[in-house]
Amino acid sequence: MSRTLLVAFVLLLSTVPGSVLAAEGSTWGTTFPADALATHLGDTPARYLLVPAGSDAPELSQAELALSSALRASGKALLVMNAQALGPVAQLDDASIVQRGAGFPVDRVMVLRLFPDASGALTQAVVTLYDTAGQSRGSFSAVAGTALAARTQAPQQQVAATPAPMAPVRPAPKAPAPPTVPNANPTEQYEQQYIGFDELIAVSSGTGAVVSTWTVPYVGKFKRPLEGDALYRLVGRNDLVQAYQDKMNTKTLVSVVGGAALLGGGILSISALAAKDEDCDVFSSDFNACFDRNRQRFKEKTTTSLVGMGISAVGIGVLAWGIVMSPHPITPSEARELADGYNKQLKANLGLSEEGTPVTPEPTPSTPASIQARLSPVLGPNGAGLLLSGRF
Repeated sequence: MSRTLLVAFVLLLSTVPGSVLAAEGSTWGTTFPADALATHLGDTPARYLLVPAGSDAPELSQAELALSSALRASGKALLVMNAQALGPVAQLDDASIVQRGAGFPVDRVMVLRLFPDASGALTQAVVTLYDTAGQSRGSFSAVAGTALAARTQAPQQQVAATPAPMAPVRPAPKAPAPPTVPNANPTEQYEQQYIGFDELIAVSSGTGAVVSTWTVPYVGKFKRPLEGDALYRLVGRNDLVQAYQDKMNTKTLVSVVGGAALLGGGILSISALAAKDEDCDVFSSDFNACFDRNRQRFKEKTTTSLVGMGISAVGIGVLAWGIVMSPHPITPSEARELADGYNKQLKANLGLSEEGTPVTPEPTPSTPASIQARLSPVLGPNGAGLLLSGRF
């Protein structure tokens, strides 16, 4: 792995002189051509987990999006997963990232990091590939706005041909430790990767009646929760991810509208009731007219207050609807069907039976020994005959 990281940093330094010109207004959209990227990924298509790390800068998100799109279009990716299910990874080293990613149904963990150029702009990208056992599978570097070149030489030849001095801009990450799930034990891998569900029930303390129930999906025997759209991302259903986000946007909009109506109606009602009446002098000749004006004003205040309370009541209903609205596009039973299909595929990939036990290949029946016979004529001084010989 140290040789691969060395290649990454040497390649990074060799591109610094051109980065000063590219830093101003550079974009990542054209940095990773799919055909050039494919030459850095090996000959066999694989499942990838793309992990942006080392920074929370917006440039990293842009680079991740461009690299993810190119990876899907390269023809070398059977699956491209993002790092949302891993949790915060910005400050983790490569070893910790590989350990977290080993529990997912992927073959490669691709770590993307950005480094500043001479002007301080994050335009230098270094991408390192690992398998789930923690072994480095190659690396390459790119500059924002400059198309990635196709690989034409082996990494060892590139190191020998690069004259740039080795002065890494940041310390190399530690060598990754072995993943938590040993590759030699498919049963243990399944125990840490399968999808399960917890059923939660809310019971009234006064009556003992069940108030509500809900289902929480999780991953593995340690029950790492799958929150939000993480379940749909894990099973590769991008259509359900989009549907979840759309319903979540609707839920947020409904809640905001309901809260605004509740607040606006309350303000209208309170302001109407707070309006003061006109002071009427009993001994004034205008007393009767003043009394009539106050009575009319009272009617108007009452009407306005009732309208405000009505708006608030509608706001309460809309807000309650927004709160209880589920953003999930499928029912819990349909989610269980998705998880069941994922678990069955996981067992098949790990070589396990439906019961979760390793599948033992049937022994090949041995071929019975063949019998070979040969009949040859024999001539001798006393006559002739036939010689029978065989092999058993």
